[in-house]
Amino acid sequence: MSLSRDDRWVADAQGNALAGAEVYWCLQPASTSVNPPSPLATVYTDSTGDTPIVQPVLTDGFGHAFAYMNPDVLYTVVIWHPLFGYNPIVLPDQSIGGGGGGGAGLTPFAGVPQGAINGTNQTFILTNGGTPIADATPSQVTAWLNIPLIQGIGFSVTGNVLTYASPPQPASGSGPADEIYAQGFFV
Repeated sequence: MSLSRDDRWVADAQGNALAGAEVYWCLQPASTSVNPPSPLATVYTDSTGDTPIVQPVLTDGFGHAFAYMNPDVLYTVVIWHPLFGYNPIVLPDQSIGGGGGGGAGLTPFAGVPQGAINGTNQTFILTNGGTPIADATPSQVTAWLNIPLIQGIGFSVTGNVLTYASPPQPASGSGPADEIYAQGFFV
């Protein structure tokens, strides 16, 4: 069986990435009022399913967490962080990679778009794990330039080209370069 990847990005109310958030993938129906929730699903480090992950998966410094799992199951994703107090984010009925919830036929992609971050360039090529994707317009895209952006306002997509409304800025002085990222689905 082929496993599908689920990527999560966790932020506070101002859009700042939250490192150290606990992300759980649960089978349904899930008990989500306690930490850890239950029953926990079996999730893996890669699409081969050779190495199971012990949950929770903690978000990195950019607020990202991922795991691979069975695409034919609906999951409840539960996210705990101290900023949320006793109220976790609970996302029931999550279809991962096109199974179970009617998303069949979708091919996911995720990665850092290719292009020069030089303060003037606004166009980048969409990638999947660093490999440019074919010249086809995705059916769904989420793009970041330090924070998640709204399509049609913060960015646009034509074919496999992502165009930011404002060009990403390079590192300057002691400040880091802007962080860019895009993920979504092709039909």
